[in-house]
Amino acid sequence: MSKPFKFGFEGDEDVEEDYISGENEGLEVANASAGDPSPAGAAPCLHTLDDLLATLPSKIEYYNITIPSPDHGNITLGRRELFDIRAQLMAEDTALDDSSAAGLSTDDIKPNVYEGGFKTWECSLDLAKYLATQSEFLSQMLTSPCTIVELGAGTALPSQLIFSLLFPKGLISQPPCTTIVLADFNPSVLKLATISNLMLNYQLADGIGPEESGGDIECLDIISEDFQGFLRKCNIEIRAISGSWSPEFSAMALPESSETPNDVLILASETIYSPTSTRTFTETLLNLIRRSEKAGGRARALVAAKKVYFGVGGSVDDFLDVLRELGGEGKVVWTTEGLRNGVGRCILEVTSTANEANTRT
Repeated sequence: MSKPFKFGFEGDEDVEEDYISGENEGLEVANASAGDPSPAGAAPCLHTLDDLLATLPSKIEYYNITIPSPDHGNITLGRRELFDIRAQLMAEDTALDDSSAAGLSTDDIKPNVYEGGFKTWECSLDLAKYLATQSEFLSQMLTSPCTIVELGAGTALPSQLIFSLLFPKGLISQPPCTTIVLADFNPSVLKLATISNLMLNYQLADGIGPEESGGDIECLDIISEDFQGFLRKCNIEIRAISGSWSPEFSAMALPESSETPNDVLILASETIYSPTSTRTFTETLLNLIRRSEKAGGRARALVAAKKVYFGVGGSVDDFLDVLRELGGEGKVVWTTEGLRNGVGRCILEVTSTANEANTRT
């Protein structure tokens, strides 16, 4: 039976700030087995935005994270507090499923049940910060019909950063049709963290919330209606998918269309920590790239990860081995090498070097 384990970081239990600043020397993992099976029993499920917004409480506690951008100054992203999520889970304990209950524990991850999405991991911050330096690329991409897919989204900081650039005062003044696909193993994470943060950042960008480091903000029905109206006005479609990575998941994330092909940006962070799920993740990643290219679009995929996940078994080297075996290549575009740090981290740009027959479709 799978056992829960913890990433043993000191400091803030939600965002690994000590680790980000280089104060922590590595991972301490308790009660983990490298032989644990990968999540396999959760069929992918598409959730409507109406259903997800209906689960929001009347008020959200949050704090701000600042992402530096060389072209746009500091970009402020709001992120729902973990204690606020836990308070909602406890208030709704009559309807708790296993993943929600796991989110109340002190374990970072419980394989096959809860994949850590309520917390914000440092590689997610790395990826958001990297995207903030890619203004030229994002400007070109977001001025054409495009799709952003974030795998293992959790609190979804990378997608939140891109979403913030779609506001009138952001990078793009009149965005074309943009689809943002947010995927996480747990439906409860999509409801309580992913979509909550999206709604929160809409309100903060619209000047509804306070400008200090954080606080609380109301989530009234009228605000939800305004949010959906904004999405329609700006041609932004939000799609949320829960469940395991699989060919069915890929088809749901990037359905075939006879319309003008979209460019696709695929984002992932902290998704290769377990050797038992690395192959499934890599197959899904390459499948998404190939689906886009087969439809005539261009695809770019960025994967942020620790170089080694001590005590769990995953590593960037193992991921690259599987990637090459399946007909892909990975190039390091950012790394902590040369910085004062503990366990190294990097961001890889992944491309497909083989045809679709080399992986599951």
